[in-house]
Amino acid sequence: MQKWSELYSHLTSSTPSLSEQLIQLDSAEPPSALAIVKGYHFLAANQATLSYFESVEQNFVHATPYDFSPRIQSSGRNSVEYGQQKLREAAKGNIVAFNWLHISQQGTELPTKVTLYPVKLRDEDVILIQFTPMDRRGKRRTRSSNGFEGLPKELMSITLEDSAEAVYITNEDNRILAVNKAMCRICGYSAEHMLAKTPNELGIEAMFNDTNPLKEKGNWQGEVWKYRSDGSKFPAWQSCRRIYADSTVYFVNLFSDISEKKRLEAKLTQQAMYDKLTGLPNRFHLIKILNKAIEDIKQHSSMIGALMFLDLNGFKNINDSFGHATGDKVLQLVAARLETCCLEDAEIARLGGDEFTLVLPRCKNKQEIETFSDLVLSLFDAPFEIDGQKFYLSTSIGISLFPQQSHEANQLLSMADTAMYSAKKSPNHIRFYNAAIREAAEKKLHILNDLRHAQSLGQFSLVYQQIVDLESNETIAVEALLRWQRSNGDILEASEFIPLLEETGSMVNVGLWALERACTQMALWHTQYSNTLKITVNISTSQLEHPDFVSMLTKVLQQTQLPSDKLIIEIEESALIRKPALMSAVLSELKQLNIGIAIDDFGAGLSSLSRLGSLPIDCLKIDSSFAQRLHEPQGKELCKAMVQLAQTLNICYIAEGIETKEQKELLAKMGKGYGQGYHFGWPATADVFATESLYLLKKA
Repeated sequence: MQKWSELYSHLTSSTPSLSEQLIQLDSAEPPSALAIVKGYHFLAANQATLSYFESVEQNFVHATPYDFSPRIQSSGRNSVEYGQQKLREAAKGNIVAFNWLHISQQGTELPTKVTLYPVKLRDEDVILIQFTPMDRRGKRRTRSSNGFEGLPKELMSITLEDSAEAVYITNEDNRILAVNKAMCRICGYSAEHMLAKTPNELGIEAMFNDTNPLKEKGNWQGEVWKYRSDGSKFPAWQSCRRIYADSTVYFVNLFSDISEKKRLEAKLTQQAMYDKLTGLPNRFHLIKILNKAIEDIKQHSSMIGALMFLDLNGFKNINDSFGHATGDKVLQLVAARLETCCLEDAEIARLGGDEFTLVLPRCKNKQEIETFSDLVLSLFDAPFEIDGQKFYLSTSIGISLFPQQSHEANQLLSMADTAMYSAKKSPNHIRFYNAAIREAAEKKLHILNDLRHAQSLGQFSLVYQQIVDLESNETIAVEALLRWQRSNGDILEASEFIPLLEETGSMVNVGLWALERACTQMALWHTQYSNTLKITVNISTSQLEHPDFVSMLTKVLQQTQLPSDKLIIEIEESALIRKPALMSAVLSELKQLNIGIAIDDFGAGLSSLSRLGSLPIDCLKIDSSFAQRLHEPQGKELCKAMVQLAQTLNICYIAEGIETKEQKELLAKMGKGYGQGYHFGWPATADVFATESLYLLKKA
């Protein structure tokens, strides 16, 4: 974790007044409580904030601002919804200030003025939050008379008698000499019944015997249990004081019924420790559960404990396609299924989103953990049904072991999380954390760090591969392929780093650069060779979903002067599933611009065939795996089915991965179409490609 001072030094703003504010906040005395939020999660916080929330960095970072809030604010608004609304408002570039009730990690209520500043952390949009306490307990006030000494004693007597707090006064024998109206109302006795008796004789006090401890102490206060006349028990906050007056000792006792306060505390504890959607323990509670399990297993040296980190595969598609309300219902069903089948063997928690954890406190061996993991996987064999709609999900499980791998709860959680990402790529979707996974995670981290600077260092480039008419062998189009040459000289293909670009949020910028470069190159080749050539460019789902994608693409075509009908964009099959209404609208806009649209790697995913006919698709690019199976009878039939599907939809096809003359001839017999692959030429830089593949088209 980077130090706060280092992170804060990288905060910037294009607004001069806000830049000045950043300097003032940094130099404030005493230090302001500050934190940085990215998205909806804390990225970092200074020590003043950690102290304010009675927390530590490990628990605070990655939590959300509303993790430290009651579920409902005093205004009656839901903390999560209201908090996200304010963060979105600030993300638009507005400074937002509002009052908020926070709760520290120890349960302390914190009335706070919250100010959100939209800033940049390096090149990323983040929000700087300032927490200002609203109570004034820390301010010194000049001591002055409270005025009581000047009032008549009769007035003081009436005030005491009518006080909302119960008051009773006893002598040295603990016998009651006086009671007020609140004492009678709360305990249910008349004044006549209580006078001259001791609290124990009345049965109203469970704390003191007849021998009053105040005889040895001057005063005392604390929480006690009391009883009403009907025998019902209630919590009370009581203060007692010994007073000498007219050579006589008196004991003044005041107490108030705190039942409602205790109920509120229990409710706040519930909200602070449990997930409001599923009722399962949340991240804070999980850490306590895990710490207890780690301590307990130290007494059983022959046993091992396990932390299982679960992530739902396919849940994002449900949210995107059916909405968050349906997604929430699915999460509730998942939690219920886990509780029903695993509660006796494991402690279950929900971290947030579609992430769950299971703590197995004592296991005999690793085989027992594997068996239990298989049981958890089997829970997802049956679909989850909501309103007649069936949803099929699976899960990936990462496992860390204690105390063998760590004695620290947050580190175990990080290990299990890392193993879970590795499990997504494993055949059985279960992985135990080990050295190989750690090394892979470290390698990925290094690549991510390099990738963030790759564009500014000019490390991206394009190579080009021809697309050929299978009948005439003429080059009719060229595909632009992205490459990344790292500082160590390694050259990576797009498939190796595109997912990481998505992860870093850089895909839109890099994709726009690739589109501009490809269109510029094709416009140049039009002047040098043939103006019938088309350029195909891969467009990621995140680019398509960007609200300004169509306008950005239009601007590129205008700047490069490439005719729109000479551009073909290739989109992934998964783009048709995610946000189908948005995709239909975007593709329709592109079609109106006369831009070609191809489905890339068709057949490798799970496209809805019923939707293909309703979308403005011009071409199917048949995945290379089908060409590799043309020597098999079944593979040949599959390719033929793909070609016939394209013909039925009245669109063209491009067969990828053609490596031999035999493959090319077999495909040519299936119907008119196009091919791409090493048989026609390897991807090459623009100069090499032109020399090897376009020289026959050179204009006189």
